[in-house]
Amino acid sequence: MKRFAIAACFCLSLAACSNDNASPRVVPVDGVIRLSEQFTGDFDLIDKTGAARADEDFEGKVMLVYFGFTHCPDVCPGDVGVMSAALNELGDDAEKVAPVFISVDPERDTPEALTDYFAFDERIVPLTGSVEAAEAAKVSFKQYAKKVPLPDSALEYTIDHGRFFYIADRSGQPTHALTGGAGPAELAAVLREALGGA
Repeated sequence: MKRFAIAACFCLSLAACSNDNASPRVVPVDGVIRLSEQFTGDFDLIDKTGAARADEDFEGKVMLVYFGFTHCPDVCPGDVGVMSAALNELGDDAEKVAPVFISVDPERDTPEALTDYFAFDERIVPLTGSVEAAEAAKVSFKQYAKKVPLPDSALEYTIDHGRFFYIADRSGQPTHALTGGAGPAELAAVLREALGGA
């Protein structure tokens, strides 16, 4: 397989994995990005109870990581719903996956806000923290996110951010990213391959 070294701004131009092996792939190749070791996947944040959570806490499981924010009007809720539905697709294998949501808006995404937002699916682990800790998490996944003022809105600002489902192996190393907009079956297929090869 070819390995792609994706630059820090990879979220602005999407690429697809290629496979040089003759064996058929069960993972949909459209929108699947193979990540280089420059993606460290490190984070040191807090969960919805206020407890400290780091990437090491999830070692032994395949991690599914999504960056978003609770005030997002449409894209993030849809992608979070896909995460939940993909876990349902996995059945019992869902227990081998650590689904993690990392806020790109830690100023508004308090533990209380995350508790309310994720009440629909207790399997998903939402994380937030200080602005500095959230920035460090973004850097480790080379995730783009930028605050955009909304002068005529009560929200005051929104967040433009890359739309990806990141997959990390059981050691915590990010290996693939699937572009947002994928369906539950596509995401579940990527997770199944990660579980089978982990």
